[in-house]
Amino acid sequence: MRPRRGVALMLALWLIVIVGVMSARIVAASHDTSRLVANLRSEAVARYAAESGVLAGKVAIEQTLTRVAGTDARERYLNSIDEASVGGDGVSLGDARYTISYVDVSSRLDVNWADAGQLTRFFEKFTDPASASIAARAIRRRITGERAADEANGQIGAPLKAAMRLLSLEELRGIPGLSEKVLNDAAPFLTVDGDGRINGATASRTVLASAAGELEKEPSRILVIARGWLAGHPLTHEIQAVYGVEGDRLVFVRWRERDL
Repeated sequence: MRPRRGVALMLALWLIVIVGVMSARIVAASHDTSRLVANLRSEAVARYAAESGVLAGKVAIEQTLTRVAGTDARERYLNSIDEASVGGDGVSLGDARYTISYVDVSSRLDVNWADAGQLTRFFEKFTDPASASIAARAIRRRITGERAADEANGQIGAPLKAAMRLLSLEELRGIPGLSEKVLNDAAPFLTVDGDGRINGATASRTVLASAAGELEKEPSRILVIARGWLAGHPLTHEIQAVYGVEGDRLVFVRWRERDL
């Protein structure tokens, strides 16, 4: 009888161990599932908050443009749009939060619209002439192809039609002649969201020295940047929406988003 009791005891102990292991795995899986659900919820809330921020930012601009239509205040407002951030620590939407900032796209040189001559003059502000020329031609080659870049060489102000427009300044990384430092220094003066027009009222001397054609008195495009998050959660979602300014309305151009 004793041997049988010993075997039964061993089996009971093994069952206890197995049940314990399974319970631990179930608890761990439950915790993982809870974290997954929490992350999915935070992502959804962050995106919703960012979308709400974009809409709120667009409406705020349009309402102001309607109010100041036909007055000098319109130009003053649009030309100071970079300073019109909204939210501070975050506008509340229940558990959601968002902030809004604006960029006068027309105050920057658009890489897609600038020709080789303009780009060369621009990058000479940040690097030596030879590297600036190499970078300018490489960028045009990236956008238009080898033939178009060669035809434009030496023709300052020659119009080039973008065949493969850049969608982000990040695409400039790795371009010959552009070191990481040069690109970082030049980035605040560049954009890929413009329409070729430069706002003479807000563009820096660096941009104006590289500009061609007639200057505008106010921005023709505005970038609305909204960041949203769930209160208490580190994940932040950013949406960048580009709008063309037409009268007292903003017309959608393009949209990109990312998690921060």
